[in-house]
Amino acid sequence: MTLPLVAVSFEPKEDKVRDALVDALDARSELVFVTDLEEAAREDVMARAKALLIQGFGGDFSNPALFSGKLVQSMIAGVDHFPFAELPEDATIAHNGGAFAPQMAEHIVGMVLAVKKDLFGRHTSMQSGVWRNMERTREIKGDTCLIIGFGGIGKATADVLRPFGVKIEALNRSGQTDAATDFCGTLDDLHAALGRAGIVVLSCGLNAQTRGLIDKAALSHMKEDAILVNVARGGVIEQTDLFNHLKATPAFSACLDTWWGEPYRDGKFVADYPFIDLPNVLGSPHNSGITVSYFVNAAHHAAANVVRFLETGTADRLVSAADRP
Repeated sequence: MTLPLVAVSFEPKEDKVRDALVDALDARSELVFVTDLEEAAREDVMARAKALLIQGFGGDFSNPALFSGKLVQSMIAGVDHFPFAELPEDATIAHNGGAFAPQMAEHIVGMVLAVKKDLFGRHTSMQSGVWRNMERTREIKGDTCLIIGFGGIGKATADVLRPFGVKIEALNRSGQTDAATDFCGTLDDLHAALGRAGIVVLSCGLNAQTRGLIDKAALSHMKEDAILVNVARGGVIEQTDLFNHLKATPAFSACLDTWWGEPYRDGKFVADYPFIDLPNVLGSPHNSGITVSYFVNAAHHAAANVVRFLETGTADRLVSAADRP
């Protein structure tokens, strides 16, 4: 029996990443790491492969025609970096959404708690000799969290928040979910749902429907002391509208892990406004999913999807027309 050829186009930088791919795929396929081959042989293997594992659409390939007629599984979550105009129509493209969900959920909840308890503000005050022990902080119990984009990250976040006594509301494309929620709707319910939430988490993909989703109108429906957390993409928020809202509403907070200009994509970290200088902004450098085991977890997650494709002919997290920016 001839096993299907699966090609890995990138060089695993950790032995555990290579081991994860081998453990999942070696018995089910002819697994080839193309970086182990002479350069002249690499494109031939990639062209013949039934499935191709790529690190992302950012440099580990040079010829998009090699994707024709096969599953192309990205190790990266999200699709906004996909060169859609260059991809063959008969390529089956899957992203790695949910691979980093547990780590990102911890990061999200950590940011919310840091804001609710004013951890950084109290620490800074103590450095200045100011003892603010009788100024009250806020509880998370009894709050409502609206999660926009209720996939792997959203569900993992809900799982972490629910034991705190937080109500969970969710918005997704279908308005339905098999996860436990107090409400599930679509983006048609956005403004009403924003008005009920003390915590709003953006974990949706960036596409034509979500670009600029959180704008002046959306912000006007949010509670004055709401916390907005963005682990999606910077472009989901209209940055001018958010900056003006933060300046005008000091009780409102934004926790930003993703930005409008980032080094990986744009060559530098840049925003049109000095968000990081505002006292009601907590920032992190797009590292919510970057833990000591993040890429090993990503390898397990991506490999499992390739196995599903080899066994059933279909896969999870396939890119559709609705995903296009």
